[in-house]
Amino acid sequence: MNPVRFGSTADVVSRMPSPKIWADCPVLQFQADPAKGFYAFDDFKNTSVGKALENTTLLQVAGDMNWYGFTEGDVTDIICTADDNGALKIDQDGTNDDIVGITTGDNLAGIIRLPKKGERKKFWFEVRFQVSTITDTDLSFFIGLMEPGKLATTQPLGSAPTAPKDHDYLGFFVAEADGDDLTIIYNEATSGTAQSDTGEITLEAGVYVRVGFRLDVSTDKIHVYLNGVDQGADAEIDIATANFPSNTNADVILVLTSGNLGEDGDHLLVDWVRVAQEY
Repeated sequence: MNPVRFGSTADVVSRMPSPKIWADCPVLQFQADPAKGFYAFDDFKNTSVGKALENTTLLQVAGDMNWYGFTEGDVTDIICTADDNGALKIDQDGTNDDIVGITTGDNLAGIIRLPKKGERKKFWFEVRFQVSTITDTDLSFFIGLMEPGKLATTQPLGSAPTAPKDHDYLGFFVAEADGDDLTIIYNEATSGTAQSDTGEITLEAGVYVRVGFRLDVSTDKIHVYLNGVDQGADAEIDIATANFPSNTNADVILVLTSGNLGEDGDHLLVDWVRVAQEY
C-alpha cells in the first residue's frame, strides 16, 4: 500500500489513506510508545479466515488486526478475495434479515474509547470499501465504531432497519429502504433517537469510497470526510451533544443484513480499515 504523502495534495483519489485526516496523527510515536496512543491498520493482505468453532457460526479473522466474525448463514459469507491489493468480502445468501459481519476485540472488549468533550485527545478513523448493490431493499449495513458485544443474531441491525439498534455507536449506515444514501449516524444508548445526517454521501454500486472521521480538539467537533474531502460544517458532529456516545469503549464493526429483495451474492468489499486515538 502507498504511504500517506502528507502535504502533497488536499484531495487524493487513490487507495491510500486521506492526508487531510491523517496528517496530524503521530503513527510512529504511537507504535514506539503505546502509552502515547493506539493505532491499528488492516488492508486484509495478510489475513486468514479460520474455520468455524465447533457447533457455532463464529469465525476468527486474523490479519494485521484481529477480528471476530459472525454469520447467521454460511461461514463462507466472510472470505478473503483473490485480490492483489487484499480485500475482505462480507457476503449474504439472500435470506431476509440474516446478519453477517466482523468486529474487533473478540466481541467482548473495546479497542478504542470514543472522544470526550474537553479532553482534547485526538481521534481518527477511516475505511475504504464498496458495496455491490444500491438497489433499495437489497441490504442494509453499518460501518464504524460500536460498544462491544453487539455482533450476534438480530444484532446490531434488526428487520428492515432505519438505524442500528439502541446501542452506543458512531459511523456510517445504509438503511434498507434507501440503498445509495450513506448516512452519518451516532447514538448514545437510552438517550433518545439516534442522530443521523442523510443526503451527504451517495454511493455507487461497485465503486470504492473512503469515508472517515477526525476530531478537531479545538472545537470538540468531528469532521466527516469522503474520498479525502472534508464534508463541511453541515456534516460535523458536536461531541458535546446529549446523543453522542462520549467516553464510551468501542470496537470497529462492519456488519450487513440482507434486505427483503436481497439476493445471494449481495456484499460489502472492504479494502482497508485504519483507526487511531491519542491517550
